[in-house]
Amino acid sequence: MRYFRQALALMREEKLFSGIYILGTALAIAFTMVIAVVYYAKLADIAPEVNRSRTVYVKGMAKRAVNDTLRWEPTDYSSEEVKKWLYTLKSAEMVSVTYNMNRYTNDRHYLKCDNHKLVPVVARRVDANFFKVFQFRFVYGRPFTQEDCEDYDVKTVLSAIISRDIAEKAFGKGVDPVGKILNFGYIIRIVGVIEPTSSIMEESFGQLFLAYDGQSEQAIVVLKKGSSVKDLEKELEEIAHKRSVSDKDYDYSIHGTVLPHAQMKMSEDGVALPWSSIFKSLFPKVFVLLLVPALNLSGLVAARMRRRVAEMGVRKAFGAKRRTLLTQVITENLVLTLCGGFVGLVITWLLLYVFRSWLFFAVGNTAFSLPEPTVDGEMLFSPLIFIIGLAVCIVLNLMAALIPAWLSLRNPIVESMNEKK
Repeated sequence: MRYFRQALALMREEKLFSGIYILGTALAIAFTMVIAVVYYAKLADIAPEVNRSRTVYVKGMAKRAVNDTLRWEPTDYSSEEVKKWLYTLKSAEMVSVTYNMNRYTNDRHYLKCDNHKLVPVVARRVDANFFKVFQFRFVYGRPFTQEDCEDYDVKTVLSAIISRDIAEKAFGKGVDPVGKILNFGYIIRIVGVIEPTSSIMEESFGQLFLAYDGQSEQAIVVLKKGSSVKDLEKELEEIAHKRSVSDKDYDYSIHGTVLPHAQMKMSEDGVALPWSSIFKSLFPKVFVLLLVPALNLSGLVAARMRRRVAEMGVRKAFGAKRRTLLTQVITENLVLTLCGGFVGLVITWLLLYVFRSWLFFAVGNTAFSLPEPTVDGEMLFSPLIFIIGLAVCIVLNLMAALIPAWLSLRNPIVESMNEKK
């Protein structure tokens, strides 16, 4: 406790040094935390995407002509193949097929209300399993049933689910829109209303969900506990082989079409990178963000220790042990680092809020326009990430303080006492 009081007193005496030290530590933690929080928001199991750690995306198949040994082309699963093969995968706990209507165009989609008002929306076509894979909170109504997604080619009115913010724009606040009709180029009937989610959740985000019509962009597979991506790939390869046998003109493969969630979010051009490449790409950025401030702080501590050499010499002459003096130096730097850590946390929140549109969409493949993302406490603050980031900075800062302090304290007592301040 005595050392902490001395550290606080020293902070008041050396305000410039303390301010620079705290700011340097804060910036190191802030920039590192920004990267960590962005990846956490993209990769962690956060509602409604609560199964990310077990989610794999299947982007159709790849095909090539029998006489073409080079060029692979993408091809989708038919609705019959979805029912026959994908829904029955043994390694999957749940499979949902979706089509993002905004994925390949920047054109906005609009709902036409009774008063001729046009409401822009991000629209998806999804099957009944979509609302089992993702955990949305329903304000009114219900999720899709299997009946909603059947006989889509003969229905004159399609089932739809909208987010609460869209419902309020279309019908007003506090109105239950279940059963009401809207125009989306064709007639849709509202069967449910969900709480709005953040556009950071790119794979589940939508403001208008239409019942599946047989057109799929990808299958979202939640693996059974105990099953692996390799188990899924083996099953899909068997399906590709069946296709190749039945189609004499093309060979089929799943090459490059099976993407685990984490790898897809850190991929380039939709191709999953190996973890070794991802680590090689991330490590230098984090290392530089932590090392450069640590080197600068080490220089500050070294200059400060040179000014305190005479003081240390006097204390050694009166019997102070080197270990005692080192403990004091470490405590002083620990107090400064903790102050910098909490300042860094505040800076992190400010950066993430002010630059949220750029930061959160900088990771992953956002090939379509999305509304400005909202951020909540679950995304912004992960205790584990903050503790790890702070611990790393404490270690680096202690090393930055310990080395110059140790070198200064090795001086003989007489030299230290004669050192000019």
